[in-house]
Amino acid sequence: MAAGVALIAPAAASASKNQLSMIQDDRELLGSSGQDPASSMAEIANLGIDVVRTNIIFHKIYRTPGNRRRPAGFDAANPNSPKYDWSNMDRFIRLANANGLRVFGTITGPGPHFTTRNPRACRRVPCTKNPKPADFGKFAAAVAKRYRGQIDYYSIWNEPNLEQWITPQQKKPGIGKVQTEAVIYRKLFIAGYKSIARFDRARRNRVMFGEVAAISEPLAMLNAALCLDVRGNKFRGRQAKRHGCAGKVPKLNIGGFAVHPYNFGAYGTPQSRVRSKYALPLAYMPRLHRLIDNARKRGRITRRAPILSTEFGFQSRPPERRFAPSLAQQARYLNESDRLFYGNPRVTMVSQYELTDPPEVDVFNTGLRFAEVRGRGTKPSYEAYRLPIVVTKLSSRRVEVYGQVRPGGAASVQIQAAKGRGAFRRVRSARTNRRGLFKVNVSRSGAARLRWRLVSAPRGNLITSRVAKAGKRLRYYND
Repeated sequence: MAAGVALIAPAAASASKNQLSMIQDDRELLGSSGQDPASSMAEIANLGIDVVRTNIIFHKIYRTPGNRRRPAGFDAANPNSPKYDWSNMDRFIRLANANGLRVFGTITGPGPHFTTRNPRACRRVPCTKNPKPADFGKFAAAVAKRYRGQIDYYSIWNEPNLEQWITPQQKKPGIGKVQTEAVIYRKLFIAGYKSIARFDRARRNRVMFGEVAAISEPLAMLNAALCLDVRGNKFRGRQAKRHGCAGKVPKLNIGGFAVHPYNFGAYGTPQSRVRSKYALPLAYMPRLHRLIDNARKRGRITRRAPILSTEFGFQSRPPERRFAPSLAQQARYLNESDRLFYGNPRVTMVSQYELTDPPEVDVFNTGLRFAEVRGRGTKPSYEAYRLPIVVTKLSSRRVEVYGQVRPGGAASVQIQAAKGRGAFRRVRSARTNRRGLFKVNVSRSGAARLRWRLVSAPRGNLITSRVAKAGKRLRYYND
């Protein structure tokens, strides 16, 4: 089997060679799971992650978020206020830095009740109604002052197109309608950005915009937050005034567009189709390309900002009882998603949510590990995430083998193949780029019918990929 292989083909010009890998698991890393955050952070570093993300939530940092009146003398911009408790966040950032991980901090509300426009309407914590941009901007200032130089990337507000994070929402976008959540979000972004640019100036070009969920019409919301209608035209007249876009609209200095491109609540496949023309799951990234290019053309942003997938994953069955992909499918879908992202030069960061499933079955079970209470250890997706493989059929005797070795850095990879149930044998070796990525074309008799796997030993630890078969070329949709 050692004969008849092709030379390594150079990565396609349309591929992204320098994507960073990100993970988020606030339960594990902020200490609410009962597990040791230090052990979890060390495990994440060992998995080969570059960046660890967390939500820095106003009402969770503020000690008594049910306050309807602002306490006398309270200054939200002062990180040393006794009303703040930073202990969990301090530990998170200390552990991340100690493990050589970059930090991505999403500064977000909801905040205490008194930071909303109508505190009396707040019946419970959190209260998502009409947050005040000025108060949020002061909280962002406190974050930037406390963690200046320790947070590598910032983002403003988590999933602003969902009711769980901001209300009210416009659920039926169209010409002549007001995207209320977009009006709020634009003001929140500007307030947060100004604080970061002032108090952590070195990161002023790394403030991400959007952080939108794939559902609930994110493209309409993003356009409106950029003072554009659903067709991408500038708001004018009454619509401009209603969206806070009257007069000269300043360009936004956006470091990147952050998105959560799940497919059907993490139940779908990497190629799932959707009906809504405003949705933004993984396979529809060209929609966001067009929005960004148009926003730049219309003078709404300063540059053609990159795209960052900052929350993403697939649920698995078990622990889900139905609908979710099987354990083997979860592993395969994660690898195929990595291949799709790799083929998009505008995506600079890819993410996994979470490391470990929560104990509840009725919430996102997208982890690479089962919940500790289930005592089942890692899922097949754990090793699949460490060493992704996707094999694409080019012809009956020619395949493309894509892979990645986490952690990044140049590494040697052995490509193996087997016929039927036969033993795996080495076909060839490949060398990854500095981010651990590689793509080669292999030619040999019956290549499209073989089983394929990768073997590598990053940091001296031998790991083996899942077994893959040649499939159809993965693609993005342009509709």
